Amino acid sequence: MCGGRRLPAGSCCHGEGGCHGEGGHIYLKETPVRGLLHLSILNLVKNGPIYGAEIHRALKEKYNIEAPKAIIYGLLRRMEHAGFLVSSWDVEGGGPARRKYKITDEGLDYLKDSLENLRRVKSLVDLLIAE
Repeated sequence: MCGGRRLPAGSCCHGEGGCHGEGGHIYLKETPVRGLLHLSILNLVKNGPIYGAEIHRALKEKYNIEAPKAIIYGLLRRMEHAGFLVSSWDVEGGGPARRKYKITDEGLDYLKDSLENLRRVKSLVDLLIAE
């Protein structure tokens, strides 16, 4: 149940900012992964500067996450304010100016620590599933 609507099991993730703030639901192909969207984004950005639209596309392709663009851009702004990302305007080319995101050293440290925590949680989850 979400917002009074019955949803299929595993179809909605109340990610950062809640599902009814900034653009609706985050739909996943398989299992809900609440609270991991920001780590997925940081993991993509650590590979080099990337545009928001490319992040949106890569989330679908690499992680099977179909998040509304409004949620992605909201998270990008919050991570920038937290010091995990920096952005710059790319005005080259014939199209409109676009923001390009780059991870900071603080963002890399946060990602590294968070992934280590997930590894510990994964061990627990593996034990729980085995029973």
